[in-house]
Amino acid sequence: MAVVTIIVLGVVAVTVVSVLGDMATKMVQAKSKAKEASGRLPSTEIESLRDRLAALETRVEERDESVRKLQDEVRFVSRMLEDRSGGRPGN
Repeated sequence: MAVVTIIVLGVVAVTVVSVLGDMATKMVQAKSKAKEASGRLPSTEIESLRDRLAALETRVEERDESVRKLQDEVRFVSRMLEDRSGGRPGN
């Protein structure tokens, strides 16, 4: 009977913690939205976010270009391997 009580109390504790965590998250999100809506975000923070976004976009473009180059190299190597085999299996 004690084991059942411990399990039930554990389930109740987990539920209470998850509900409290959810409530806290929603409160923080509501405060953030209210702050954003009132326009109280500092312009320096907005500028730093814009700079970071620009840097991330640049990195994505660089990675896309790298992937394109690697794809071209793989195609080239595949063609070279096909040419060397001459259509013969095992070579």
